[in-house]
Amino acid sequence: MCKVLPIPRSTYYYELNKQTVDDSEDVISHKIVEIFNVNRQCFGTHRIKHELNKIGLKVSRRRIGRIMKAERLVSSYTSLKYRPHTSQSNERNIKNRLSRNFIRQAPMEVFVQ
Repeated sequence: MCKVLPIPRSTYYYELNKQTVDDSEDVISHKIVEIFNVNRQCFGTHRIKHELNKIGLKVSRRRIGRIMKAERLVSSYTSLKYRPHTSQSNERNIKNRLSRNFIRQAPMEVFVQ
């Protein structure tokens, strides 16, 4: 067949084995939103990619990220959490009673409070 049609044999097998799955943007974005909502809005791009591979859709992680950004889907694990900060630092003003002379003749000779 490749001799009749002037095409390389590799092109014939490439076209023969090409995926015939409908990868339109609407189908993929609908699946991504569905997977995201079914899994309590916790899945990120890696886990969504894994779920899409189970279904048979081969989509890159960056494409999933772009679709999630367009649909305004943010995983609950990626959003920043509020962490309260103490109002004072832990550095106390301690008097220098040894005059920075830390060398002593016997252990436990001087105790400073």
